[in-house]
Amino acid sequence: MYIKNRYFKNVDFTPSCVLNRQIRRLPSIFFPDFLCCFVVCSFVVLNFVPSVFAAGGDQFSPLKAQAYRYYNGIGRPVNYAKALRLYLQIARTGDPGAQFVVGGMYYKGQGTDPDHRQGFFWLLKAAEQGVSSPESLSIIGTMYLQGSGVPQNYREAQKYLEQAADLGDVTAKKNLAFMYYNGLTGKPDYGQALELYKEAALLGDDVSQSNVGLMYAEGMGVGVDRVRAYAWYSLAASQGNLAAVAARNNLMIRMNWQELNKAQALSVKLFKEVESNREITDDSLK
Repeated sequence: MYIKNRYFKNVDFTPSCVLNRQIRRLPSIFFPDFLCCFVVCSFVVLNFVPSVFAAGGDQFSPLKAQAYRYYNGIGRPVNYAKALRLYLQIARTGDPGAQFVVGGMYYKGQGTDPDHRQGFFWLLKAAEQGVSSPESLSIIGTMYLQGSGVPQNYREAQKYLEQAADLGDVTAKKNLAFMYYNGLTGKPDYGQALELYKEAALLGDDVSQSNVGLMYAEGMGVGVDRVRAYAWYSLAASQGNLAAVAARNNLMIRMNWQELNKAQALSVKLFKEVESNREITDDSLK
């Protein structure tokens, strides 16, 4: 069961490695000491859907109902610590819905200090029983990719990132693209990396937009195309991506006026497509 992400909000999770967020010449990123990828995961625990927690087709057990009220502040003040204790009791019985919520609470630090290892543990248990969301699958895949709180496992990372990417998670798309770019799924596959970066870019991700620009500028997975490179850099630059601004300006001095006119027209077209995608996404979460 995939849980619709309408209840999720952005919470930054930045890996403990320093990196320039745009892929330039990736040999400058070292493996395996640190896996520096563009990972900023977003996750917050779900105000859960009742059907997720109904065991055996029945309604909430008294314990579930009590946990729900503490978490959501129904008839009492919000108390995440008490909600977590109750959900944890339920999760330990094997209930996947409760495991999902506990994972989210540990991950975000609701009712406890943030604990990504415990968050991963419970989110994985829930996912293995079929209860997940695009964000939780992306977190699981990302932590396998980084080896953060769990042994690094590229095969498992790819499996969960692919599931999340298929469900539209932007972070999963760009981290999966990173894996294809660097050959972490086998041999480097620039073509597949480019397609995934494009998907994330069209959903509004500025890093992916800049990466698409770079791949067109340098002919990685596609022929060199300065017009498309400029257009994609411009999209990222419009969101304040300083690396994209610099790359676009450097590219511009090598372009003639005809190319620039085409590039600017294309950037307007791409901008409209991105805005349209954002509206569709926003509508789907209402």
